[in-house]
Amino acid sequence: MNKVELIPAFNDNYVFLITNTAQMEAIVIDPGEAKEIIKILQQRNLKLAAVLMTHHHDDHIGGVSELIEHFPAPTYAPLKYKVQIPADYYAENGQELKISSFTIQAIDLPGHTLGHNAYWFVDQKWLFSGDVLFGLGCGRLFEGSFEQGFESLQRIKSLPDETQVFCAHEYTEINLNFSKTLPDYKTADFINYEQELKYKRNLGLASVPLTLSSEKKVNPFLLAKNVQEFTELRKLRNQF
Repeated sequence: MNKVELIPAFNDNYVFLITNTAQMEAIVIDPGEAKEIIKILQQRNLKLAAVLMTHHHDDHIGGVSELIEHFPAPTYAPLKYKVQIPADYYAENGQELKISSFTIQAIDLPGHTLGHNAYWFVDQKWLFSGDVLFGLGCGRLFEGSFEQGFESLQRIKSLPDETQVFCAHEYTEINLNFSKTLPDYKTADFINYEQELKYKRNLGLASVPLTLSSEKKVNPFLLAKNVQEFTELRKLRNQF
């Protein structure tokens, strides 16, 4: 059995623990801090098969050194950040990684940063999108252009509707509030999305993973028809 666990970190980050229970192996994605991951690996007697990093921000890579000190394992980072991120291997766009029982494809998604990989678990249809796509939102463009940000979202939109998106922050509620400021946004799909989100959050549950089919219907950034529309939305969100 393969499963994904969300390990909360800092104020609103998630570190992802992907476990192949049959082989007692785990993959960790974006360990901004390591303490809780180390504890879980020790308690469950899991072997760490790999550490994957989406981009260079410290809240995504700050715990890598401590983690591999306790559990030596190969580390993977975006090829575009070979200088900025120490790693054993660097994955480029479209490259397939065979780790444990998983086939994982690196997808280059610039915008939030110039070198940002998402990791697509091919058979499971899991996408670990880092800081590119969020519930009802997208990542702030710190380094890339609006054109790059828009094109990266188009790449995500091309994935199957049943894709489960594991974004690295719990931002869905604030993005919901932003979405309510946009004109003509009270669609039936949006109302259903809002109700489901409130139900989850009232129970103390994460909004992650997202279902890509739902995001395609209500996420304003995925609904943007062109770069100009996307740019205006991103500027509005920056000021929200």
